[in-house]
Amino acid sequence: MKKNKKDHQNEIISADNLEAELFNFDYKPDAKHSLSYLPALFTTASLPFRNVNKTVFVRKGTKGITLKLTSPFNVPYGRYGRLLLSVLTTHAVISKGKGAGPVYMEYAKLSDLLKELQLPKSRGPEIKEQLECFSNAAFSFTQKVTELKAGYLFEDLYDGNYPKQDIQITTHSTGNIRFTEGVQYKEADDGSGDKKSFAFKIVLSPEFAAFCQSHAVPINYTVYKNISSPIAKDIYAWLVYRNNSITEPLFIPRHHLVEQFNPVDDAKNENQENVSYFRIIEYIKEIKEKHYPELKVSFDQTGEGITLYKSKPPIMEKDTRYALITADI
Repeated sequence: MKKNKKDHQNEIISADNLEAELFNFDYKPDAKHSLSYLPALFTTASLPFRNVNKTVFVRKGTKGITLKLTSPFNVPYGRYGRLLLSVLTTHAVISKGKGAGPVYMEYAKLSDLLKELQLPKSRGPEIKEQLECFSNAAFSFTQKVTELKAGYLFEDLYDGNYPKQDIQITTHSTGNIRFTEGVQYKEADDGSGDKKSFAFKIVLSPEFAAFCQSHAVPINYTVYKNISSPIAKDIYAWLVYRNNSITEPLFIPRHHLVEQFNPVDDAKNENQENVSYFRIIEYIKEIKEKHYPELKVSFDQTGEGITLYKSKPPIMEKDTRYALITADI
């Protein structure tokens, strides 16, 4: 498929060029559990899987949602971008001044932020890079939802002469949100080449904080962190969110799964789509087996998609098995 000028903003990851390992789920069931949050929107459409070296990134999700990330330098990406997003979201959700303005986060040293992320000090460069990506980034979303409604519900709209049959109603929604108002840190350079970063200050924007407080999904951060593949992280978060919100069995066609989680270069390339779909299915099976046993899902035997069923949430309200990710900082 040839790309025109409009396509340069979109990332298409070939199923034959997937950077993440298929089954890298290094998780111990008896490990300490931590609770964090993600914006619900980012369980439907998320960050790039890898560094796309672009200032604009667009991804389509389910339910008619399109996410657009923008940054003057580079958009956040990958497994570490996702972990940092979860920490930012968690601080927004638990902040004391809900709806009152920006949320302030401070760390004396980079190692303190790494401790909260539960990452070794060796990951400092990656987290610092992602923080810089988030520092001036914003996201916008559009959603178009079409449904049939009884004509009499819109009597005023039609001045009393409403249609007797059902009518098609399309709701158009948009939003524009900055992640932060500002990020500041200092560097100490003694000439040895080993610069020390300290005095980190992160100010989450009021609109991002309010968005997270109203639309956040609790996840098992221990599981989320130890799933190495960015695609698998997205699938896990999506399953936690989606299965808790349905009331009746929901069939997800294969092309929707491929489009959302691992799009191919050419949708007409059946072999690539098959490979992509197979990988997604294997990730779902692995997640159910190791990390989300409450998940109720069935797989179409002809390979046309999956069916989700109402499932018990892996994290219940006031669940004592989990400690907030911020608890040990």
